[in-house]
Amino acid sequence: MFEEKNSLLAYLLDAPKHDQRILCREMDAQRNIHDYRLADWIAHVANFGQYLNDNEAMGQYIPLFMETSYDFLRSFLGVIAGKKVCVPLHTIASDESLEFSFRKIHAKSLVVADPWLYQKLVKIPYVHQYIHTIFCTPAVIAEKALPCDHINLYDIFQQSQDLTKSRQYLQEIVQETRPNDPMQIVFTSGTTGEPKGAILTHSNLVSCVVRAGNHLNITEQYRTLTFLPLSHVMAQNEVFIALVAKAVIQITSRDNLLYALKQFKPNILVSVPRVYQAIHLGIQKKLRNKPLAKKLLNFTVEMYKNTKRSASWIQWILAQLFMFTLGKLITRKIRQNIGKFNLLVTAGAACPSHIYDFFEAIGMPLTNAQGLTEVSGAVIYNSPNETLNGSIGYPLPGVEIRIDEDGEILMKGAPVFSGYLDDPHQNSISITPDGWFRTGDLGELQMINNKPYIFLKGRKKDILVLSSGLNIPAVQIEDRLIQNELIQQAVVLGDGKPKLVALIVPNADHLKNPNLRDEISKIIREMNAQMDASEQIGNFEILAEPFTVENGMLTPTMKIRRMVISQRYEDMIGKMYHTTAC
Repeated sequence: MFEEKNSLLAYLLDAPKHDQRILCREMDAQRNIHDYRLADWIAHVANFGQYLNDNEAMGQYIPLFMETSYDFLRSFLGVIAGKKVCVPLHTIASDESLEFSFRKIHAKSLVVADPWLYQKLVKIPYVHQYIHTIFCTPAVIAEKALPCDHINLYDIFQQSQDLTKSRQYLQEIVQETRPNDPMQIVFTSGTTGEPKGAILTHSNLVSCVVRAGNHLNITEQYRTLTFLPLSHVMAQNEVFIALVAKAVIQITSRDNLLYALKQFKPNILVSVPRVYQAIHLGIQKKLRNKPLAKKLLNFTVEMYKNTKRSASWIQWILAQLFMFTLGKLITRKIRQNIGKFNLLVTAGAACPSHIYDFFEAIGMPLTNAQGLTEVSGAVIYNSPNETLNGSIGYPLPGVEIRIDEDGEILMKGAPVFSGYLDDPHQNSISITPDGWFRTGDLGELQMINNKPYIFLKGRKKDILVLSSGLNIPAVQIEDRLIQNELIQQAVVLGDGKPKLVALIVPNADHLKNPNLRDEISKIIREMNAQMDASEQIGNFEILAEPFTVENGMLTPTMKIRRMVISQRYEDMIGKMYHTTAC
């Protein structure tokens, strides 16, 4: 069991003085692998920290505008070692969002490593007016296009300093750090309105990371593969849990993910639902021309469901026997192709139920992790290698959960933040007078095996209120639609209307199917037949363009921006209410 310390930096110092283990491995764009030892981390972090600590003019808040990389990690910890507050920014943020964030924190300096991100900064008026120093790489310096100092970050990292002095400096910073000091400001992407800067303290993040690591039984034998944006707290959870445990942090870009899986051979994977859905879809595609193999796999999944939900004890026994014999044989090749994992974690949102069923049926169960920026990452987990009947899990030790009168989930505990930066109005809305954070999620609690399991019912803002006054959980209907391999994404709309309509994004390889509309219409009719009249979809339209972060219809954490989509397709939606239903 790991103990909670007052700073992440303390976990760099709790290994033997001359520990030479490799703590980080990074695959670059050319697929070369670079190894970094614990001693490298200590020296690089101490050098950057001391530089910032000696230069007060750099400001209190230091933005990091960087891709997931070792540079990000050593810069992040270096900012902390400089007694500054780190502000990780989403690399896919809009110009308006970046301008807002810089102004909110009164930034004076920033860190950027990639030329393409630097060129985004060139377009931001605030950067021209108020940023006086940019810490960057030689590649960025070669493109210098801003009227400010450009300092080579690598020169700072590589400054000559012996390990003893580096450790001594970091130890002094750790001793001066108070648990409730702000550690970072994370701007939430939000599905509506301006970004909000959540203030996360050292105690917030450390308590979340340590308790999650203990819950998942993470040890130094684990090997991660980090590719999610480190501007998000869930990706931070992954790497900092590994730091606490001294597990190997392996980093790659999304472009090299499949290659890195083979080269790095991770035994733990933390990813968003879309990745697991893509794996499932890829397997279905490979079996498209193998009807017997596909039937056997689908039958195996159905038999697995019977081991969990069968009404007959005879069916249950037969299903158990099948899964321990033929079921293992049928799914063995799939397991071999995916890789050997001790733990698969789905984070950011819950997967559709059929994805959980599929991975459990093939013997690679997903462990759900649920949380928010404001609670420092994931604070609700199922037990390792388990998902209980659709529950998102139960809270980590010390995290309290309460269900409000309207069904909203409220939280309190050490990982829960204390408020947004300079935003008293939003704080009064988001935090109750007695200190409970309003998550915006709807759910219910059930005591199972003496644990408070939480069943998510959707987001408050995703509840559609029809003109009849009926409340409809849109996400649950959308999840049922995307269970079909024909459909990649779906958004259900109908707030204030007499019935529901849907916008459907088919999987790309089905776009040229001349019978596509008829086939989707059949899927919707069959689904409607199993649902209450108020939940049935009256009409739909097919979209060729998927919902993405780049086109503004998804948040950086892959949540649907329902209001943006409604505005973008306002005319199309209006026409659906005046044409014949499907």
